[in-house]
Amino acid sequence: MEQVLSQEEIDALLHGISEGEIETQKVEAPQEHKEARTFDYIRYTRGKKERLPALDFIYDRFSKSFRSALSLFMEKEIEVELQPIQYVGYEDFIKTLPLPTNMNIVVTEHLKGFYIVIFDAKMIFSVLETVFGSTNISVPKIVGREFTKIEFNVIKKLIDLVSIEMEKAWAPVYEIRCKYSRSEINPNYITMVAPEETVGITEFNIEIGDMTSWMKICMPYGILESIKGHLTTTPSREDMEMREKWFGKLKERVLEVPIDVRAVLGRKKMPLEEFISMSDGNVIIVDKYISDPVDIEVQQNARFRGKMGIYKGNKAIRIEESVN
Repeated sequence: MEQVLSQEEIDALLHGISEGEIETQKVEAPQEHKEARTFDYIRYTRGKKERLPALDFIYDRFSKSFRSALSLFMEKEIEVELQPIQYVGYEDFIKTLPLPTNMNIVVTEHLKGFYIVIFDAKMIFSVLETVFGSTNISVPKIVGREFTKIEFNVIKKLIDLVSIEMEKAWAPVYEIRCKYSRSEINPNYITMVAPEETVGITEFNIEIGDMTSWMKICMPYGILESIKGHLTTTPSREDMEMREKWFGKLKERVLEVPIDVRAVLGRKKMPLEEFISMSDGNVIIVDKYISDPVDIEVQQNARFRGKMGIYKGNKAIRIEESVN
């Protein structure tokens, strides 16, 4: 005989389940097996580096001034387009570079570090052909050969150009002095940067006529961290104007500082007894002839040498050389 629950019993059962008075058995769904994946914490945190707004400001200034300087150097209209800064591992970065690659190490004295300038080979040949008078830019095959001595001379001029404009671009934020160190064509020969170290990569797309090439600046993030306080805020136009105004005032005041300048015609050492016994008419013989150069002292330090003469009716000294 079938047992059928009455409506009252069904209502009581549902009420007990909803109120938790009656325990029910939970049916667990079968779990899908998933394999564990390796998590690279260094690679994850690499892209989480603190943003440095002043660095964007610096490279924006550099791209504009470098465009003008390169156009003047090549006597041709050049376009330079700045790309966003990327932070990647140095090992990952060098894997993206073609061979041969022109990598130039530039030491920054005040920053106590360095950065690497990488030129696209097409850019080097474009500059080379333009400098030597070619009107049409044609890029030869560059795979499998090294740069020649003439090409390295052109590269050195480009590095000097980059160094000058980098110093100007950094000036409102932090004063640096750039000095060329050496060049390499194989990224593996640059051991100053550890493979796992994070570097900031800034790329500039460069258009020379119909030719499109690039230049990259690679700077270790650790060097930037040492001056992070200068890079977390972007200098405003008012700050720059005020700084230039103060520099101008300081320069004016410095130029008004009086200094002691004297021309030493000769020197003579004598005993005190001889000096005391001197009288009118005595002759002192010094250690120089009238035709010898005269030392010119500034604040009692010899700085120049010159010749005695007459200028507009007055006795004068004409400066002929500097003394280091």
